[in-house]
Amino acid sequence: MTGLKEEIERVDIKLLIQYGVDEAEYGAALAVFEKFKENCIAVTLLRTYYSDLPEGCEEMAVDLKVVAKKQGTFLMNLQSTNHHYLYLCSEEEAVFLGEFKDGIDDETILNHFGFASIKDFWQQTDKNPEYLPSLSPPTQDKELTTCVACGVEVGEPHIFGCPVEQCPWCEAHLSRCNCRFDQLGVSDITDEELLDDFEEMLELKGRIVFEAGQNPSYPTAGDDPGPATTPNDQ
Repeated sequence: MTGLKEEIERVDIKLLIQYGVDEAEYGAALAVFEKFKENCIAVTLLRTYYSDLPEGCEEMAVDLKVVAKKQGTFLMNLQSTNHHYLYLCSEEEAVFLGEFKDGIDDETILNHFGFASIKDFWQQTDKNPEYLPSLSPPTQDKELTTCVACGVEVGEPHIFGCPVEQCPWCEAHLSRCNCRFDQLGVSDITDEELLDDFEEMLELKGRIVFEAGQNPSYPTAGDDPGPATTPNDQ
């Protein structure tokens, strides 16, 4: 069913492209979609763009560029024929933020992606989206570069509460060790305020970012060594 749903969604986007651009651009616009169609972020972004063309401009999407990304969310630049647009994207949703040249006023979005201010945003992007990296298609080794539990990529901090995250104090799994109780000086965490306090402690200590080797491995057939023996079993 999932394959059928994905195919229907792709057909929908093709129809949106057909009605959203001039007939002369349809082939080129479709080629851009074919280039990115295996990337969930790209599919969501293109569907949103062609469903509601900014300012009513019937321009094809030329390229999709990554401005910043963190914990499964992307700040994207969609380059059309004559414009550069900013979108906030996840695999499920894309939100139009405006034109790139106007920047971002929302401090929450800026801070989420590590920009201290709009000035910092301009400095890090050189005010020129042309040189931003294009969105890459997913690799066959995605399971090696993405946390299986919270979806962040290599080099990113886990989403708070992820069972794969390692404790920076003892390097065991953060959700299983006792460091959270020791650091807070409590025997139980009973409210959101304590969780917020512990998250701040984590940030101050320095969280261990996701690495490919952190993903749990599971035994395959033939790997089970059987029950351990003891001297009494001999």
